[in-house]
Amino acid sequence: MPNPSRPASSPRSGRRPPVRRKRRAGPETPLTRARIVAAALALVDREGLGGLSMRRLGAELGVDPMAVYHHLPNKEALLDAIVEAVMGEIDLALDRPSDPPEERILRCARVYRDVLLAHAHALPVVLARAPSTPVAIRPVELLVGVLRSAGLGPAQALAGMNTIAAAVRGAAGMIAAQVAGASVPGPQPGGRLAAIDPEAFPYLHEAVHGARDGFEGEFEFGIRALARGLLAES
Repeated sequence: MPNPSRPASSPRSGRRPPVRRKRRAGPETPLTRARIVAAALALVDREGLGGLSMRRLGAELGVDPMAVYHHLPNKEALLDAIVEAVMGEIDLALDRPSDPPEERILRCARVYRDVLLAHAHALPVVLARAPSTPVAIRPVELLVGVLRSAGLGPAQALAGMNTIAAAVRGAAGMIAAQVAGASVPGPQPGGRLAAIDPEAFPYLHEAVHGARDGFEGEFEFGIRALARGLLAES
């Protein structure tokens, strides 16, 4: 008759208690393409493009850098994904199809500019790499659609979209350069342009010292002028 006071795991019973093996700790969040791209964009926002490498990205994610390649085959694919992430932040729902085309174009331009400035360190990638994924292409489709609905032909709408996008990128680049401390003449009155010789440069001196609208006003003036010129071609 077994002794109830003696546990079954006693050495005298000839049996040992089962050993519970500890599971190896893995990432708390599964590694996905979305998580990789978000970490890459955050890294670029914080440290610039120079801080982006597969090794550095792996460290940010807490994984072996080789694990990243299961989701993005190379750095080129990663850069395309960063463009997609930036373009994907453009809120297409802000468009109002019932508004006049000029207002829709200006709104598109402002939203695009603000998103670029939110990721100023990623601007060189966005400038160098054309959108190549459905998410990145949708804002482009929207602006082309606005121009087409206003009466422009397919080729005209595409050219118009490229012209407006170039103006927006240039404006964003100028602001980003100023924020970074680059010596770029600013759109605001003052700075280096304020000290130019009025006799040698009378028109520029007059324009700089007479400007009152600030950068936002200048941006709106330029985009509206482009929009009106393009719409006149319809």
